[in-house]
This record gives sequence, C-alpha cells and structure tokens, in this order.
Amino acid sequence: MPLYLTLAVALLIVFLVISTVRYFYSRFFSRCQLPASLPWVGVDNNKHFSRPRAILRSFLHTRELVFEGYQKYSKNGLPFVLPNINTGPEVIIPMAQMEWLLKQKETVLDQNEVNRSFLQADYTMLHPKVVNDTVHGDVIRHQLTKMLGNYVEDVFDEIDYAFRKNWGVNTKEWMEVTSYYSMLDIIARISNRVIVGFPLCRDESYLANAKEFARWVVIEAAFIAMIPKTLKGLFAPLIRVLDIKYHYITSKVIVPLIKKRLSYPLMEEKRKNDYIQWSIDHSYARNDPSLRTVDIINKRLSVIQFAVIQSSSITLANLILDLAACRDLPNYISHLRSEILTELEATGGRWTKEALARMISLDSVLRESMRMWGFVSRGIMKEVVAKDGVTLPSGQHLPCGAKVGIHASPVHRDEDLYPDALEFKPFRFRNMGSPSESHLLTDDSFEKVDGKGIPLVTTSSNFMAFSHGKHACPGRFFASQQLKLVLAYVVLNYDIKPLASRPANQWFINTQGPPLDCKISVRRREGTV
Repeated sequence: MPLYLTLAVALLIVFLVISTVRYFYSRFFSRCQLPASLPWVGVDNNKHFSRPRAILRSFLHTRELVFEGYQKYSKNGLPFVLPNINTGPEVIIPMAQMEWLLKQKETVLDQNEVNRSFLQADYTMLHPKVVNDTVHGDVIRHQLTKMLGNYVEDVFDEIDYAFRKNWGVNTKEWMEVTSYYSMLDIIARISNRVIVGFPLCRDESYLANAKEFARWVVIEAAFIAMIPKTLKGLFAPLIRVLDIKYHYITSKVIVPLIKKRLSYPLMEEKRKNDYIQWSIDHSYARNDPSLRTVDIINKRLSVIQFAVIQSSSITLANLILDLAACRDLPNYISHLRSEILTELEATGGRWTKEALARMISLDSVLRESMRMWGFVSRGIMKEVVAKDGVTLPSGQHLPCGAKVGIHASPVHRDEDLYPDALEFKPFRFRNMGSPSESHLLTDDSFEKVDGKGIPLVTTSSNFMAFSHGKHACPGRFFASQQLKLVLAYVVLNYDIKPLASRPANQWFINTQGPPLDCKISVRRREGTV
C-alpha cells in the first residue's frame, strides 16, 4: 500500500478512535457542565460507574427513573437531573417553576431546539428547509385548522371505508385485529383524505410506504442521536436507508402531481384544497420561489405524514386497549352512543364541526386515555440557547446547551392531581356524570364548553399530552377532530370483546407505546352494515 494511503488510513483510524472516546466520555461520564448541587436520579455517588449505569438504564427504563425523580425531588419542590442516553441529561424542575419556564424568552430557552434534537431533524426530515422554515406551522395554523369544518363529512366517509376494510362487517362472528396496525392503517387513510385528497388516499402502494415512513422516523432518530456528532454525516444515511426507500416510492406518485399543480395558472379555479396546494399558496404569499420547488414540497409532504400519522395511531391503539379492558364498558358506550345520536339528530344526521364539539364525552374519554399513555413522556422541554446560560428560580445556573423542563407522565399519574390516577375513568374530564366520575381539575387554564367538560385540545400545567404554552402542538385541532370522529364511529358501529386486563405499554427511552402485536376482538353491530 502506498505510504500516503497508509497515512490516510492511520489518520482515519485515529480520528474514529478519538471521536468515539470523546463521545463515550461526554455521554456516560461527564456531568455536561451541570452544577454539582443538582442530584442525578438513579445515581449513587458512593458507587463506581453509577452514572454510566443510570444512563444505560434510561434506554429501556426511563419510566422508573422519571417517576422516582418526581416522587423524590419534584414533589418536594427540588430540581433534579434525569439521565437520557438519547439526547443527553435533562434538568427536571418542580411544578412550582412551570410559570418561570413558560415566561422565558425564546432567546433564552428554545423548545424547537429540543424537538429538533429529539427527531434528529437535520438527518430525518429529508431537507434542511424543513428544519429551518415555518411552513409546516403556518400551513397547519392558517389553512388546515381554519378549514377543519369543511372536512368533517369527507373524513367520516373515509373512516367508514377504512373500518370496513380493517375491522370488517361481520355482525355474527368476532374478528381478531391488531390494535396498533389497524389504527395505523385507518389514520393513514383518513389523514391522507385531507392532505392529498381523493383518490390518492386510497392508493394502496402510496399508503403503505407513507405509513412505513411515519413509523420509522422516531426509531431512526433515537439511533442517530447516539452516534458521535463528527460521525453522523457518515452513518446517519445508513440508518435512514429504509425511510429514504419509502420516500422514493411515494415520490413516484407525488412528483407528477406536484408538477401538474405547479403548472396551473395562479388563479386557477379548479385548484385543490390539500397540503400540496397550501404549500404552493404559502410560497406565493411569502414571495419565495425556493419554497415551491418540486423537491421541497415532496419532502415536506413525507415529513407531514409522520406528523399526522404516528402519534394519532398510537393514541387510538392505546384507547382501544383501554376500552377493551374498561370495567362497566357497556354503560359508558351506551351513554356515548346516546350523546352522539342526540347531537346528530339536531343536525339532521350530518356530521359537522359544531355537532362534534358538543360531543363532550368523546373529549373526556380521549383525554383520559392520553393522560395515562402520552406518546412522549416529557410535557415541556426547552434548551438553553443564551450564551451565558440561565439561572433556575432555585439558584442553580445551567450552561448553554442544557435541557430543562417538566415530564408529563408522572404529573398525569399524580394522585394529588388525579384521584385513582392509575385507573382509566372515561368520564373523568366531564362534569355531567356521578360525583365519583367527575374529577375535573382546579386549573384556571382549563376552558369549559358551556360548563359541561374540557375540550380535548385544551392544555394546562396538569395536562400536557399536547405539551403546553406557546409551543403546544399546532396540529392538535386536526388530530382532535380525527380522534373524536374515529371514537364516535367505533361507538356507533362496533362491539369490543372485553380483555381480562390492559397490557402494559412498552417504553423506549422517553417514548411509550402499546405492544405492537396486541390483538383485540371486534364485531360489527347489527343494523349498521
């Protein structure tokens, strides 16, 4: 081998070794410049290698760590450090410091940076512009949310098609289905009824690859996050190979559609109301041609598939398992069915945004399931972006780059906030039932609908399933409409065979989801086919 090649290989090996050693030290042994006065949950300073063991433990046992820290420190008004093998340690502050957290300027604490790190967006979001611009947020807030009322009947039509396909129409025999995968297919279909429209929402190849792209983003991001920063550019594309494949296949359908849409005159009357058109319109409103290239619109569309499919699929899979294991389910279903039919009768049988809003028991059932099984454990997490760092109300100074916030999971299961917190009580969030079922929280930020319940989209310091504050999920209005319509359809059209017990969710770092292979039995109700 020539000398220059030998030297190049030797330098590469040295670079890889140094990068790996630095990574392992910073990830497993360093305090990351956090003050020594902050205790690390799960770490015993009197034992050797206690911190590395706690960090390794966070891979599959973050739940135990965050609940231990909440009881030991948060409940006593003290901040602590939660080990996180994925994105580095998180400083968890007590609930008493929530107001301080929300009041910090974005030049001091930035929530977007945490989301970017969690999703490893520089690598998983397909294009740098998807990370840096505000197109997704603008389109969701100004087009999608504003036009939700126009889509209610279309979405319900797609729900009917999707359930017939996934859960069948047999009114005599029980049909066994997988809760997660059936909900994944159903949500993919009804989401695409809105974002790409009919008939593409029923293209089986397009849907299959869109679903797979949505499923893999978080998993790929978790593994990319554990690669040394200097090596991510080399290894991240290898980890993302599946999503690149899925995006490439969907592109075969989407690219010709985008090109056709871009060829329309600006004021073409036959323009569609879907995500592609909204993105094009947004680029004209911003007077930025770079936002309406075929490539960027195509890649944004794949990314929004992840945003609208994965979390709602997991939410509904959790809900179905909760219902199947719920005590006295027939009585709850009977009440839900009565409420739905009453509101539909008032609109002449039409599904409208207003009628759906009045179905407050649906909100309560969904809120209760999300309270118990939020997809992401943390409720609010921000990164210190001020160069000089920031000082907590309790006096500890955090350096630039530190992560600070509050986890939702232990708050949502706090007996002081939610009596019988470990029990699924479908009507916990509505105040029309019996006192034992009417556990409304005392929180000024809760908005009630005519004093009869709490809308699913409402966030608070005690309910952070959609996060809370300025950066609460902007897509929660779209998600809420989908979730309520799906629940209403199930209530009206299917029976669910009871489960002896609710299977436990599985944790992966700071996310949780139902067992993917868990099956339930369903049967179509007589007279609904």
